[in-house]
Amino acid sequence: MAVAAAPAGRDRPLLGIGLMCLAVLCLTVQDSTAKHLALSYPLGEVVWARYAFNLVFLLPLLAVAGHRAPWRSARPGLQMLRGVAMITATGLMFLSVSLLPLAETYAISFLAPLFVAGLAVPALGEKVTPRRWAAIALGFLGVLVVARPGTGILGPAALAPVAMAFFFAVYQLATRRLAAFDHPYTTMFFSAGIGTALTSLVLPSLFVLPAPGDWVLMGVMGLLGLAGQLAMIRAFAFGDASLIAPFVYTQILWAVAIGWSVFGDLPDAWTLAGAAIVVSGGLWLLRQQARGG
Repeated sequence: MAVAAAPAGRDRPLLGIGLMCLAVLCLTVQDSTAKHLALSYPLGEVVWARYAFNLVFLLPLLAVAGHRAPWRSARPGLQMLRGVAMITATGLMFLSVSLLPLAETYAISFLAPLFVAGLAVPALGEKVTPRRWAAIALGFLGVLVVARPGTGILGPAALAPVAMAFFFAVYQLATRRLAAFDHPYTTMFFSAGIGTALTSLVLPSLFVLPAPGDWVLMGVMGLLGLAGQLAMIRAFAFGDASLIAPFVYTQILWAVAIGWSVFGDLPDAWTLAGAAIVVSGGLWLLRQQARGG
């Protein structure tokens, strides 16, 4: 059987892997910055800053790229749904990191790909095999190991990253559908625009004037979010998704490193074991998807 030639640009997997690792590093530092800012400012203001500065940096990029009408979408309703899901997921993520250590938050949030597999049945009409359901169940088992319900170690706060993972899954499914209709820049514009618009509605009631240095941190947070999105988009252009996607789990390494060095949080053995179980479920799911099973 002849082997089909790889699409142009998709024969550089190491570059794709490097970009994925860079993407999750940017997003982890973004969330760490939000965790720091949430100590001094209302959560809604921190979420507003993430989207507003993201939009500030995105607009010049669109101009340079010649994308002059990013608001023109073939599926504006789906863009709205995706934008609302994304801002909800962002708010829940920032709430999570403000309540929990980074490692615990990410360990639980890795449920998102498993939620995607489950939601793909009603949303996209995809068939989920018994093995995929088993992978989903394995992921939830890992979350139970991390959260240890009944021990009072994480408590109700552990529900925040679970909810975040659900809304992030909705966002991912909408992104998958939109890929067939809209340019990625259009989708990014809607994300930043909807996020900025919705958070601006509540900003006057909770705004606290940031110190000059915190304005800089808010700008860095928005820039990191944009850089992470772009790096992740480009990563999949250089290799197969089944090879690139698993490297999103390197985020737990960044979370442990930053959590320990910046916030003094060191995950215990239960958290690391639970994270390993969740990641195993996700990798098992990816392997089945790559094989079409």
